Amino acid sequence: MKKLLISILQPVYAISMAGLLYSCGSPEPTVPVRFYVGSSDGSLAHSIFLCEYDPVQDRFSVLDSFAGAVGPSYLDLSPDGRFLYAIDKTVADSSGGSMTVTAFSRDPESGHLRYLNSQPSEGLGPCHIHCDAEGDYLFTSNYSSGNVAAFPLDEEGRILPASSVAQSEGTGPVQNRQEGPHTHYVTLDPGGAYLLSPDLGADKVLNYLFDRETGTLTPNPEQPFFGLNPGSGPRHLVFHPEGNFIYIANELNSTVTACSYDPQTGMLNELNTLSTVPDHREGSAYPAAIRISPDGRFVYASTRGETSSITAFRVEADGSISAPDVVENVPGWPRDFNLDPSGRMLIVAGERSQTIALYHRDINTGKLTPGGIRLDLPSPGCIFFTP
Repeated sequence: MKKLLISILQPVYAISMAGLLYSCGSPEPTVPVRFYVGSSDGSLAHSIFLCEYDPVQDRFSVLDSFAGAVGPSYLDLSPDGRFLYAIDKTVADSSGGSMTVTAFSRDPESGHLRYLNSQPSEGLGPCHIHCDAEGDYLFTSNYSSGNVAAFPLDEEGRILPASSVAQSEGTGPVQNRQEGPHTHYVTLDPGGAYLLSPDLGADKVLNYLFDRETGTLTPNPEQPFFGLNPGSGPRHLVFHPEGNFIYIANELNSTVTACSYDPQTGMLNELNTLSTVPDHREGSAYPAAIRISPDGRFVYASTRGETSSITAFRVEADGSISAPDVVENVPGWPRDFNLDPSGRMLIVAGERSQTIALYHRDINTGKLTPGGIRLDLPSPGCIFFTP
């Protein structure tokens, strides 16, 4: 492990592309931007990396790395930035019936992490984690066992035992991927009343009422789930900033589905569905992450395959999506990517290429331009910008 860390902390490969920064006159960032990267490599002792992009020198660097979680391929921060939470592939009990969710305290100035505690994730294969807007609850989706769980958080940021576990059911037509339920993502709606979780194995988005007083999850009586086309394999979703639309990345049929959303009832209705890949593209194509620009005008989805790509969709006035623009040959197998808070740059995590890469974003057209710099990291699975 020491040899690996020495290699990572050596000067990084960087090519200056300052002339490509931000077309249409949008201002360049002038101070370094920090972000965490969670690695899916379960063999690493230090698996969470604190990284920085310096816009003046136009380069990436690794500032620190942290132990305490095994294969933390998804991370989330508390709303005040004092705590970081990670999925953790550590087996939580001798029966092997559950893995782990883990909490760290975070120094807001340095970004340093200190292990706090762990709890059983209440299922196998935890793959996503979400902290609510008040910092009172943590949620996780367990892919292999097909369930979601809610965990209260104490005032010190520690994770308490689960207050509720909700089990999904169902199958789909893709036999090697949909033999049972596989919850892949979990998030509260902006109002905090409903919990949504795409179930890749059953072609539906689960829809739960969340009782904040008791921490319990119950099926939404108005719409217990939103069904997608058979074989879609919904994986991740993102809310529009105004909270009235949802965009779903479907892993198994390479599409994105736009939906209207009623915050009063928690109900979804499909608007339209478009492919993430061009018609002429051959080979495997598996969408992974989906994000939306801060102004809500563009939706972005990553697609893994022989040709890895990021697709940009324009959001129309009615919430539907149109005009896909595909950027190909991004870092291989882009499990995740993220927009910085300004919305002017995007960082892609190539899980199989062992690299992250920078793209500049035109805030008027939504187009992405390669920044020309990359950073070698072991199996990057999640990009999460700091406050």
